[in-house]
Amino acid sequence: MASEHRAEEVDDGPLADQQKVSIARAEADAGPPSSSSPPAPVPEINISSFAFPEKASETDREEVIRQVLAACTSVGFMNVVGHGVPQPIIGGLLATLSEFFTSPVEQKEKCVSSPQNLIHRGYTYYQEESTNALFNRPGPRDLREAFSFGPADHQNGRPFGSNTYPDFIPDFRPCIDAYYAEMERLEKVMLEIFTLALARATRQALDPGYLQQQIQPNRGLVKAVWYPACEPSAGDVHLEAHSDWGSFTILLTTAPGLEVCVKSEEGVAQWRSVPVIPGAFTINVADQLACWSNDRFVSCVHRVANIASNQPRLSVPYFSMNILPLDSVETDEKKVACICAPGERPKYEPISVRAYLKRNFEMLKVTDKK
Repeated sequence: MASEHRAEEVDDGPLADQQKVSIARAEADAGPPSSSSPPAPVPEINISSFAFPEKASETDREEVIRQVLAACTSVGFMNVVGHGVPQPIIGGLLATLSEFFTSPVEQKEKCVSSPQNLIHRGYTYYQEESTNALFNRPGPRDLREAFSFGPADHQNGRPFGSNTYPDFIPDFRPCIDAYYAEMERLEKVMLEIFTLALARATRQALDPGYLQQQIQPNRGLVKAVWYPACEPSAGDVHLEAHSDWGSFTILLTTAPGLEVCVKSEEGVAQWRSVPVIPGAFTINVADQLACWSNDRFVSCVHRVANIASNQPRLSVPYFSMNILPLDSVETDEKKVACICAPGERPKYEPISVRAYLKRNFEMLKVTDKK
């Protein structure tokens, strides 16, 4: 859990010591993945009563809130179905991205990423990034390449940067723009559910749009990630242990590999695989939402293991609120406070989304040179 803005002990660094320690402890305690371990206790939750509220009863919605609250306060992960994202849009995106990543590097590097207000858009070379370096750990760079994109338009007259669209793949832009629009719709649905879950947990009367209002005007980032095929090995990982920085993440994937560090009934930390459910999105709580919940919600440490059967793995996470307006400055943005139960002391000082992300992304600029 990132804690550079902890009220009792403020850390001026871009990544808090507590987060580094928790991730290091997870790695040390959990050890290698075990094929004999059961999958992680990630529930499957049907959110159609929120995606299509006109067809739902209040009882249906209350049950979703109960299930999401239970998931957020235990493992921090859930597989969501009934989301309403059309399968043709999902299938078109996966096919288009697969074509891009299997193209010659000379083609892909025409879309090389460029920084736009802390965030990169476009292509990232294989092993260009290093999660290990970010946490000052020894080890290889990330065994993956990526293509990132965000909104294709202005919102409320504010600029958010521009995407890079490869000209060697027909219909690339319509595919990713359509998918991004669906992610923003699903993001809004999940923010409402998270708000109502927090309201129940803290006995606070929160407006259903409360969290949506807190993250505005920021928008989400899609980072399509390609893990090339290689021989599976229980001791290898494609992406090292980490937790996500934003509010939450919506993940589309078609192959196993994602592992989460959870404790068994005996209290032993283990790496457990996150089940892949066809047609579902895997959603996980990230650091800022955990902060806002006053640590009721769990931002779980996770990683990507090399367990696929010599097949490439395409993973498409949507990181909520990671893109800031190009014309924004830190003094313009509201500071988000912890949501506490009556009489409860907040564990974290209010901090703006921009200030929080800036500290972490500034760290990336340093580790990118290592």
